[in-house]
Amino acid sequence: MSVAVAVLSKAADAGLGIYAAAKALDLDFIPVITEKYDLVIPEIFFNDKKIQILIEIINSKKFKNKVLHLGGYSTEKTGTCFKCITSSALTAT
Repeated sequence: MSVAVAVLSKAADAGLGIYAAAKALDLDFIPVITEKYDLVIPEIFFNDKKIQILIEIINSKKFKNKVLHLGGYSTEKTGTCFKCITSSALTAT
């Protein structure tokens, strides 16, 4: 958001930032790259009640709609568990 504020206040002519910030301040936006964000949860915490609540929220339609409303984000793969790696696999040589 600080980049968008700098552009809005004319402290900068342009800058690298996210679409949601540009949209919030009604600024023009030119996409440069698409980034992927992953949430990594260590195996020992995965079944913790708090983590399961977080996963439930991330998978909810309400959460995904709020993310989409921000603009610039896709929720196509949100909540998908791509790969579960056990701690023993991390220490194997």
